Order: sequence, then C-alpha cells, then structure tokens
Amino acid sequence: MSRSMSVRSESASPPAQNDEAKAAARVTGFKRARSIKASIENNTTALYSNKPIKKRVEDDPENQIIKTLRQHHQMEWTAIANYLNEERLKRGEPPTMTQPSVYSRFVRNAPRIAAANGEVGFDPKDYMYLRHPHHFVDSATVAASGAMQLSKKRARSSDVETKELQGNVRKRSKLAEECAELETVDKTTLVAEAVDTIQRNFWTFVADELERTTGKLYDPKAIASRFGAI
Repeated sequence: MSRSMSVRSESASPPAQNDEAKAAARVTGFKRARSIKASIENNTTALYSNKPIKKRVEDDPENQIIKTLRQHHQMEWTAIANYLNEERLKRGEPPTMTQPSVYSRFVRNAPRIAAANGEVGFDPKDYMYLRHPHHFVDSATVAASGAMQLSKKRARSSDVETKELQGNVRKRSKLAEECAELETVDKTTLVAEAVDTIQRNFWTFVADELERTTGKLYDPKAIASRFGAI
C-alpha cells in the first residue's frame, strides 16, 4: 500500500515541479522588468520622463516631404534641399538645408515613416540613387508625369492594386488586445528594454531635432555637455 502511494506521489511530482518552475520564471521576468524600470527612473542624466514624446521624427513634415519627393517624384537631393529652403524662407526660417542633410534625414527617417504608415518592404537603399538622373527636369514636370502614369496604371489594374494595397498594410489590433498582449512576461520585459534603449539614446534624438533646425548634425555628447552647462 505504501509503495503504491509512493509511486503515485513520485509520478505526480514532475508536473508540480514544472508549475513551480513556470511560476518562478514569471516572477523573475517581472522582477527584471521592474529592475530595468527602476534603473531608468534613477538615471537623471538623460532627463527621463514618464511623459510621452510629443514629436516623433515620422511626424515631422519636412521628413515626410523628403520621403515623398525622393520616393514618388525621384527628385535629386539638391533639388529637395532647394525646395525645403524655399519653404523655410516663406515661414521666416533660416534656409539651412543642404544636400548631405537631406540625404542623411532620408536614410534615417524614411524607414520610420514607412513603418508608421504600414508600408511593408520599404528599403531606403532603393531610392539612394536615381536610375536616370540626367533625365531629371523639375519637380512640377516629374509630378505631372508621375500622376499621368499612375492614372493610366490604375485604369488598367485598379482591382489588382486595391488587393495589393490591402495586403501591404498591416492591420492594427485594438487597444484592449494590445494591452493584454503586453501584460505577458516576455512583452513586459521587452517594453522595459525598449524604454531603456530610448532613454540611453535620448541625446541622439536631440541631435536629430537640432539637425532639423540648424542643418548640422552635432555629436550627442557635445549637446549633452552644453545643455548641462546652461
């Protein structure tokens, strides 16, 4: 009798141990996430704040214009810089855009804009060089030509393009579903790590914004040093 009870207890012990291991893993995961959060909140050198970032690079109108003019109108970097400088002068802002700064902002920010718009498969390398730069005329001509070609293409295959567009845009889940998904141990840890990454790259984002207003990309360390001395 005692032997059979012992056998049953031994056979039942592995599932219990597995449950305990899973519970311990969950506790460890949440502890790690809380530890990362605590280290972020205690690190004041990067001016961490629990308030959301008001302005993202993908929301910047100039970044969106650069992407549109290069991707859809095949304009040269110099032409894009000249266009943006003209618009800045109209707004009373200094015309500090240059060919290198436009190119740099496209490489860095165009993928973020594409991701925010749900574009799948966007690669900035596809637009770094024009296939026929000597055929470039002006932005108005290119825009008109592109519009005519696009209208003809849509007239021939509107149904196909609609299906392709629907398959190319990621469907966004509802807020409640996303909140529930982020409550898992793995996603909770990834959230903490993502915030930590942003916190550690805070001055890099400041450098991006300063380049937008000055036309020059400064070293993040120099910006942090200057801000600390203010």
